[in-house]
Amino acid sequence: MGDIIPFPRRPGWAALYLRLWNASLDRLGAYLNNSLKDRERDMTDLRFDYPSDQPVMITTRTFDAPRALVWKCFSEPQHVARWFGPKSMSPVSRIDTFEFRVGGKWRYVTQPPGGAPAIVFHGTYKDIETPARIVNTFAVEGMYEENDLLTETHTFEARGEKTFYRAVANLGSLAARDAVVASGMETGARESLAQLDDLLAELQEPVK
Repeated sequence: MGDIIPFPRRPGWAALYLRLWNASLDRLGAYLNNSLKDRERDMTDLRFDYPSDQPVMITTRTFDAPRALVWKCFSEPQHVARWFGPKSMSPVSRIDTFEFRVGGKWRYVTQPPGGAPAIVFHGTYKDIETPARIVNTFAVEGMYEENDLLTETHTFEARGEKTFYRAVANLGSLAARDAVVASGMETGARESLAQLDDLLAELQEPVK
């Protein structure tokens, strides 16, 4: 048996998590009627998987951009700030720390609309294989502490001029994972991926 992961440490973690990654019911209704609905039709291979025997969430997506460019959007703070976090819920307001190296730290401050308190995500880069793989821990400041067993693994596979992206988020327990899934986390993830799509398209525009 593996170690029991203390995730999360404080009550209310699901509400905070969803405040960043998901829409409320009102915002979800607006979301379903805005341009993202049309954009999703183009994201034909976007997929979310939740294995019944593992406490993970798996997201896969093919981007119409070369791997070097997708990697750039994950490895340079000025680009991360433009797509990380759904803008309708809690976009990045500043990046305090971005040490893109093994052992380096990252810390993003996100700001929900309407004057709600800022939400701060942070973690440590555990492994970097340029331009194919990133592994990092993640935590939410004031809610639960960083833990080496709570990780996100991002892989990037070149397929011609396109990139197949796979993200595996380990939530530590099936109960924690299922609570997040049941609350509709896919909405925020879809919006963030749409933002990344927009950024990739912009970066590929010919210089006039």
